Amino acid sequence: MTKNIFISYSRREVGFVDDLTSRLEVGGNNVWLDYRSLVPGMPWEEQIYQGIMNSEIILLVVSKSSIASQNVEMEWRRVLGQKKRIILLIFESVDLPPELESYEWVDFRGDYEGALKELNLKLELAKQEECPAPETGFKAPGTVWAAFVLSVITSILSLGALWTLFIPFFLLPLPVKILRRSFNYLAVQSSLVMLPFALYLTTLFSIDENLIDLLNLFMWASIPFAIAMVGILRSRGMQRWGKPEAVSPNSAHRRVMDFPEATPVTFFMDHAPQDRKVADEMRRVFGRAGHAETQNAASAHVVLTLISRFKNDSSVDCEKHVVYPVIVQSNSDVSKQISRIQWLDMRWGIRNLESVAKLLPHPARLLRGLCIRPMGNQVVLPAPVLYLSYFLAFLAIVCIGSWFPYVLQYSDDFLTYVDFDTVIIQLAASLVLFGALSFFMIKNLVERRGPFSSLIGLILGMLALGGIIHWQIELDNLVFAILNITVDYRGFSSYYPWTLYWAGNFLMLIYLWFKRMDLMYWFPAKK
Repeated sequence: MTKNIFISYSRREVGFVDDLTSRLEVGGNNVWLDYRSLVPGMPWEEQIYQGIMNSEIILLVVSKSSIASQNVEMEWRRVLGQKKRIILLIFESVDLPPELESYEWVDFRGDYEGALKELNLKLELAKQEECPAPETGFKAPGTVWAAFVLSVITSILSLGALWTLFIPFFLLPLPVKILRRSFNYLAVQSSLVMLPFALYLTTLFSIDENLIDLLNLFMWASIPFAIAMVGILRSRGMQRWGKPEAVSPNSAHRRVMDFPEATPVTFFMDHAPQDRKVADEMRRVFGRAGHAETQNAASAHVVLTLISRFKNDSSVDCEKHVVYPVIVQSNSDVSKQISRIQWLDMRWGIRNLESVAKLLPHPARLLRGLCIRPMGNQVVLPAPVLYLSYFLAFLAIVCIGSWFPYVLQYSDDFLTYVDFDTVIIQLAASLVLFGALSFFMIKNLVERRGPFSSLIGLILGMLALGGIIHWQIELDNLVFAILNITVDYRGFSSYYPWTLYWAGNFLMLIYLWFKRMDLMYWFPAKK
């Protein structure tokens, strides 16, 4: 039998709530969930009140965040006044307010599927059951414990890549952070992907014969464990478990939709000057679909607010106007009114604008069909920007890390020969410059701010990196000239970075040519 259900929860458990809502809807229930049900242009408090009034059952997700939330407390206290049936969904063990202690509950801390079956049985009952108090203490699903065990192994393996700094920085504390539900998903995933390559380089750079066998073992073992770790972090169980920053970026549900007959509307583009290129593309597509742009936001049927690091709020009241937030860049400081409704996600690239144009006059259908849930401070990047950042980071790791065994191998000579003073100073300077330049190139590229957040700046930065590598090759030649070595023992210091630089740039140029529009939209426009 179909039930009308209202879900009250904290945004820290949005992954769990999103999956639960989908499962309840598959079972034929009507679920009121704020970011799926709130429609722009209408007072939200009134919509929430109507959602509670029209629901037969209230599901309250119990967690530390929800019990501490004033918004959640306001919702369940309003429900108490309506004498409606409340079912507590125990996500975390926490002391309940006295007013909630007598209500029935379902424990979701362990077996999710079993708890879901129990919840469905309760929903079929006409009245509340008598329930003993839930068990206290920490409990977690089996998937979480499996992820914990795998993370312990990968954290140990990351010790072999200690010279990279950032890989152990994210992987060593991962077991504890998994149990706390708070880790940087994208940073952990990139560290896992790079771990086997870093361990391979460790074996190449090693000069200790006694360690080579152990390092080889670490390298081969890291491949299946890194793959398994990435897979389990992407599993539904971990997506339900993690806080917003610890789950994979979600995309809009790709449903088969029937598009209504085209109805022209007026729209207003609300954006920062730096996002002008994205706004111009949207204007072009919407204009071709018959919609007309207006320069007055108050008179527009629809306001599209582009969210990026340059803009975090709409210039109009979302409760009085139909506002579609369009997120083109992650922003951890999004305004409260924007965070209450679903977003059109353009962080992966400018996509589906034709479909958006067809649904522009129909807010509810557009939000449900093409939008995603609001997320926290998750960093999501277009594919060319992400892979370019990976390439720069990996190039820096190889270029800087390859010199450590080289220096150790010739450390006695460096201390013996006076002529090496200049070499050591130049080498240290080149490594510092390469690391600093790589860091700021990645930072500027990801943040869309700074001298390297443009095509010209990026090209000049890559040329500068090549110049530093060439400088290091000359230092390598100078070392062998001072030592009067005729046999070419080079490789660690110059061969790998130089080869990676040219091969990587060649492949990236081919890839970026096919993805050039995504890259050009990403670069901020000049004011």
